[in-house]
Amino acid sequence: MRAVVRRLSGAVRVAVGLGTVAITATALVSCSDGHVDVRSLASPGWSSYGGNAANSNYAYPSVPDDLAFHWSRPTGGPVTAPITLSNQSNVGVTSTTANGCNLLVLDPNSGRKNFCKRMREGIAVNSLLVDQYDQPYVGEQTTFLAFNAGGAIRWRMPVYGVPLSAKFAAPGVVLVATTQGQILLIDTQSNEFVAPEVLLRPDVHPEDGTYGMGDCITNGPRCAIPAPAAVDFSAQRFFINFWPQGAIASQIRGFEYSEVNGKRAVREIWHNDIPGGVVGPATLSADGKTVYAFSRLGQLYALHADSGKEKWHYDNGGYGFGTMTVSPSGDIIPTGVIGAPLKMIHDAGDKAVQVWQRDDLQTVSLSTLTESKTAWTVVRDAGKDSLSLIEVSSTDGKTKRTLAIPDSVGFATGVAVSPKGQIALATNIGKVYFFDSKADFE
Repeated sequence: MRAVVRRLSGAVRVAVGLGTVAITATALVSCSDGHVDVRSLASPGWSSYGGNAANSNYAYPSVPDDLAFHWSRPTGGPVTAPITLSNQSNVGVTSTTANGCNLLVLDPNSGRKNFCKRMREGIAVNSLLVDQYDQPYVGEQTTFLAFNAGGAIRWRMPVYGVPLSAKFAAPGVVLVATTQGQILLIDTQSNEFVAPEVLLRPDVHPEDGTYGMGDCITNGPRCAIPAPAAVDFSAQRFFINFWPQGAIASQIRGFEYSEVNGKRAVREIWHNDIPGGVVGPATLSADGKTVYAFSRLGQLYALHADSGKEKWHYDNGGYGFGTMTVSPSGDIIPTGVIGAPLKMIHDAGDKAVQVWQRDDLQTVSLSTLTESKTAWTVVRDAGKDSLSLIEVSSTDGKTKRTLAIPDSVGFATGVAVSPKGQIALATNIGKVYFFDSKADFE
């Protein structure tokens, strides 16, 4: 397979956009010793699925006190993947559309399109990965692509299946995991492998890029990897939800990819057969010591990142979206089913304890915990179909403020926070909403 990928990628590789070249040249000239590290890194802000490499949906920037609804824009079709926000607060969103664009990058000032693309099947399950130069990386069936900030294609990499939302694994190195169990580490500048590819299952279908996609939605056996990896950038490890061929259930599997004798390789370090199997992505604690995952039986598991051994499990009463938000102090808000109460639990080391629960709130979104000791989420208005964005105290769950989401129904795919504290979200029916400081747009 590696030789095939090499030949195909060489045939379709395109030069780096002039904008990126100009940025690099300017940086080199301004650097006193003539050298500068221009390797791609995750953009400050909400740069990938889960907000960061750990999938923790945690925000460090402070949200302004005068936050208010600024604009909304339809995408033309349903939205299923969380949106991203770059260092410049540009909104990246994918959707399912019958025609026209299904990948959009929107300006934060008015929601106008910086650029949009018509991509192939598989794009709708992907969140963009954005680097510090506002350059997006994203997958579609059989191909992983890198764009420049203006939307021109920098390079393409052929793959088996559909690449899932990617992560940076090292400076200038992007980790790509596909629905058919392929794992690649790619140099973001040269589009070359920085480690030998790994195929976790022998039953790949190169002629059918969407093979198993239906099972990816339900976490079924034909989808080898149904959710994005969680990456520990410092320890050079990542963790995935993986269904081995012929197994009765999926598992959490840990890998390392550090250099040994000057060569980088992807190596399995452990796996844990979670009872009932795994649903959704793995999530990492801020210190990289704990891996969290939901089981199909509705339990939340905490595993030692070094060994995969269980630390504790907690009966969540259901897995909902199969993901969560985790703070550096170990506070966790699991994402329940549509309409579930909002609750927070705490990782006490050898067990999880419930801190509070709001039975009066009907949540319809992933939540986001913040360094300001608050949490943001989307709820259904009492007795109505409309939705509101709310902020609650992470200490006791009490509501701090509520902002209406105009003309909204359905559910939201998450709450993204920009480096400036702006908030963006998308509803599943296909509408993006942007909230900003009143002082910045009035």
